[in-house]
Amino acid sequence: MTKKLILCLVFFIFAPVTLFSVFFLTDTFKTGLVLGDFVSRPSPEGRLYAESENPNPKVILPNIKGENSISIVIEKYLRRYNSPLLPYAGIIVSSAEKSGIDPKLIVAIAQQESNLGKSSPENCFNAWGWGIHSEGTKCYTGWAEAIESVTAGISLSYCSKGYCEDPCLMMKKYTPNSNGSWCAGVNQFLTDMELGNF
Repeated sequence: MTKKLILCLVFFIFAPVTLFSVFFLTDTFKTGLVLGDFVSRPSPEGRLYAESENPNPKVILPNIKGENSISIVIEKYLRRYNSPLLPYAGIIVSSAEKSGIDPKLIVAIAQQESNLGKSSPENCFNAWGWGIHSEGTKCYTGWAEAIESVTAGISLSYCSKGYCEDPCLMMKKYTPNSNGSWCAGVNQFLTDMELGNF
């Protein structure tokens, strides 16, 4: 009887201490950890989801950080403004990352130029004012093609030359006739996305 009482007492003392140590004192609790056999995978739209490779999966603690959080920011931002670009959030992020550009810059330019595609020329799929001049307007067959083309163009013609470091510097080449409102708008939209003000 005494032996059972001592064992119960030891269990009730050490079990809470052990659980507390595991969940509250380790960095894995703070940063998030995948337990069991879950694997994080991005969807084609850029969303992150967990998929189990085990028929009897265990618990998963969420970890939405780093590179995947930008997809969430872009998606939320486009949804907030009811943008026709929303279904292409994942393509915006992947195209920008492939070209070495901050995806937020691509979105901020679209916000400044066309209210995120809502004011772009009809059936033109050009939300960035890309190739629009007195001789005509550059059009695309769809948003996916436009995103890939414009992102690659901005990377080559602007970012590779250092213009993307500062929207005010970029403005001098991208839209030289602007009175400064272009750079002010792009900077504001970048700040909104950074701070989550949307």
